[in-house]
Amino acid sequence: MSQLISDKTVVKHIVAHCHAHGVRHVIISPGSRNAPLILSFPASKKFTCLSIVDERSAAYFALGLSRSRGCPVALICTSGTAVLNYAPAIAEAYYQQIPLVVISADRPPEFIDQADGQTIRQNGIFNNFIRYQCQLPVGELSDGEKSLTDRLLNEAFRNALGLVKGPVHINVPFNEPLYGQADPGDYSGVRIVPVSSVLDVNETMIKELADELADYRKILFVTGAASPDENLIMLISSLERLGVVIVAENLSNISGQKVFENTDRVLEGFSDGDENFRPDLLITLDFPVLSKKIKQRLRVFSPVAHWHFSNQDVLVDTYQCLTRQIPGDPVKILSSVVQKMKVLPSEYFQLWEEADGKTATLHNEFLDVMPWSDFMAFEILSRYIPSGQEIHLANSTPVRYAQLFKWKENQTFFANRGTSGIDGCVSSAAGSAYPGRQPVTLITGDLAFFYDSNGLWHQYLPDSFRVIVVNNGGGGIFRFIPGPSETSELEPFFEARGDYKCRGIAETFGLQYYAAANRSELQQTLDHFWQDKGGPALLEVFTPGQENGEILKTYFRYLRG
Repeated sequence: MSQLISDKTVVKHIVAHCHAHGVRHVIISPGSRNAPLILSFPASKKFTCLSIVDERSAAYFALGLSRSRGCPVALICTSGTAVLNYAPAIAEAYYQQIPLVVISADRPPEFIDQADGQTIRQNGIFNNFIRYQCQLPVGELSDGEKSLTDRLLNEAFRNALGLVKGPVHINVPFNEPLYGQADPGDYSGVRIVPVSSVLDVNETMIKELADELADYRKILFVTGAASPDENLIMLISSLERLGVVIVAENLSNISGQKVFENTDRVLEGFSDGDENFRPDLLITLDFPVLSKKIKQRLRVFSPVAHWHFSNQDVLVDTYQCLTRQIPGDPVKILSSVVQKMKVLPSEYFQLWEEADGKTATLHNEFLDVMPWSDFMAFEILSRYIPSGQEIHLANSTPVRYAQLFKWKENQTFFANRGTSGIDGCVSSAAGSAYPGRQPVTLITGDLAFFYDSNGLWHQYLPDSFRVIVVNNGGGGIFRFIPGPSETSELEPFFEARGDYKCRGIAETFGLQYYAAANRSELQQTLDHFWQDKGGPALLEVFTPGQENGEILKTYFRYLRG
């Protein structure tokens, strides 16, 4: 016998459409107005339903889970400010193109702005960073309203899972009573499958691109944060063989013998006025690039042409030199173009190779003399984290330090670089770790960790989950970037320094706790840190906050020779 679900007809439609469109995980935050949804999703037996109290953490958890599984994840919350707490993760999902399905319960329209409890203007609340939003009908649905509900839900999923994926918001007002139940019946939803030819390879366009490509000798391919993609890796191999210079941060999850991974480090091998750096053609994909240095340099030394592959409605001109924004599947298109391409002259690649070799030598020399610092901690981590790990890098300094070092093969890297905030790094790493497909290690600074410590406030951390907190006593990035370190407001307002420790948080949420305050302690701890001891673990690495910024500045001065 089927388990009873809510007697609200609209909920039956929501459940059916979520399942039909590939939702398999639902993250639920407690509440009362969302009772009809809470009664129905677990009872349907079609989903894995998780309970996470903090809505901000729940949304970032869903982001990490969706990014890890490559499929939509639904979020359910009650009305009022609960909905607003989803906003940071929704903005991040929008710019990372991750399909979160936000289902918010609401009061009926007649109670909005009428001093009713837990009531705000929810309809359209995420307009600036959502692919689609709708409000479903209230009360017992007429035949026309049932048809409308199906159409709105199909439209929501069409936008969530389209060529440009992203979050959608479904606002659902409920009348009281909220806890009535009924038999689910056999409704399965009316799923409309959109058909699109945009991803087809246009032979006329391929010829046009190939003809233009023949005019260029110095081609630079730059890519940023992306999930592992075997087809993209194969394309990169083809471009390598043809002499294209590939610049790919570790967040791109692309590697190769001729791929330049340590972007900021390599760029120090070029003098500020070196015109030889200027490419004829720049090729980019719709993935966010971390390195500010390469953005600035390409804005100064603009290429003759810039091809950007994107299906977005807006023009994305990051480097202020865009000549083509090309819709469609970039891997399919470029793979076809490459087949018509001749091997490029070797001079441009050799220029990058020389810069890489020069800075690699200076980098290794600096390692021999550097004192205990953030820099040393990351150098040790790059050598000790085992192969096969999924490494999550928090903003702001961890993700940047990580770009300066070589890491082991068979490691994958993720960071919240859509909006680049510190607010959800723990939660999104936990969400990615939850399925248990690959062991996850999060490397975070102390501010980002404390800001999102509620990311540990649930029962879904696998035993293999590891957190490494580099505790330098505040926002260390502000001692490195130009400006804040020269002001009297550095410590109270930019860095937000404080003598806070992680041990209590680890104990509260049941993580094993370790600490290290120098090179030998860190190495000794890392020797056994990833061994399975029956539960997740946290390592706190204490570094000298006031010295870190100057050490990093000294490093870059040393690379310049």
